[in-house]
Amino acid sequence: CVVEKGAPDGEKYVFHGESDQHPDKEAGHVIICVTEQPHKVFKRRGADLFFEKTITLQEALTGADFAIDYLDGTKIRVQSPKGLVIKPDMLMTIEDKGLPFHKKSYQFGNLFVQFTVEFPNTLNEQ
Repeated sequence: CVVEKGAPDGEKYVFHGESDQHPDKEAGHVIICVTEQPHKVFKRRGADLFFEKTITLQEALTGADFAIDYLDGTKIRVQSPKGLVIKPDMLMTIEDKGLPFHKKSYQFGNLFVQFTVEFPNTLNEQ
């Protein structure tokens, strides 16, 4: 038995006859239950991942461009489309950059970036 990619929280896997063996006794089963641990950067909902990003008001008006350190160690570049004004709590979707779907490991969920816009306390004339 193999624990599959994208296994959801609470998924159980039974390894039949794999427990301690003893002469004259039938070996029992080993049951493994998947327990999802919280990640310090990403939140999971099914196969989708959520990432929160705080940007400045200037970035919200002129465009955001940053990199996310992904789960496998690679970097994902996130750029807002030209001319788009990013509003507070706006979601940006990066398709197929989530986790693999359970039982369909060739398909992936999406990565959602939720923006928080940091407003300045004061403005100068410039």
